[in-house]
Amino acid sequence: MARTVIMSTTDGKILNLECHESVSSTIELAKSYAAMGYNDGYVVISEHQTRVGATGDTLRSGESEHGIYISCILRPSLFPSQMGFISAITAVSLLGALDEHTTKSLGIGWISDIFCDGRKIGTTAIEGKIAPGGTYEYIIVSFYVRLSDADFPPRLNDLVKKVFESENTSIPLMIAKKILNNFFSFYPRHVKNPDKFMEIYRRRFIFSGIPCKYIENGKRKRGRILGIEGTDGRLIVELKDGTMQNFSGNRNLILPDKIKLKRK
Repeated sequence: MARTVIMSTTDGKILNLECHESVSSTIELAKSYAAMGYNDGYVVISEHQTRVGATGDTLRSGESEHGIYISCILRPSLFPSQMGFISAITAVSLLGALDEHTTKSLGIGWISDIFCDGRKIGTTAIEGKIAPGGTYEYIIVSFYVRLSDADFPPRLNDLVKKVFESENTSIPLMIAKKILNNFFSFYPRHVKNPDKFMEIYRRRFIFSGIPCKYIENGKRKRGRILGIEGTDGRLIVELKDGTMQNFSGNRNLILPDKIKLKRK
């Protein structure tokens, strides 16, 4: 059975958190709520998910994955051209919350995949319904991350906080609140002036210099990622012939789930 938690962000936004132990998909539940007219800032959270995993892959029947799964309804006045930048905000928001709970190396893949010690452990997703005027009727912003004690061991101060908080908040929910607080501190301030924020994203981007594959004329070819460009995070890839090409979507790209980290 779900329980409701009211959360106030540091910027004063009130969020309604619908907290579950397990759901099939937080994003599908949030989309159904958005279609029914639920307000901006309504959030679905689960500690287990049975249909879509933390890395965006479909889970096998009967399989359940432990982690943090968050889908939030937004009703902004934004155009589709601004969606790429929101992906950067979601990635930095998720990574910043996880930084506090591990000593391992975290970084951002493309566009908003989260890596821990070179392994992909999470991602974010954005879906929306466009209204007749060309802006969005609603957007669903989702955060997924797989939790393991090896990567994110419970800290003593978190355990103490869990015991003494009146609402008996679980550690995944505590992390989820940090993710949402980060997102709603970045989102209103930077969505219409993204240049400065993208510098934060670039600093945590770990795919620069790694090989990748891309599809051209139905064939797989090899390239090398040089970095990202623009406020929508376009990927710059050096092709085999030495020319460079920008990718604004991953439909024609094959990116790794594991990478070798550079030695400092």
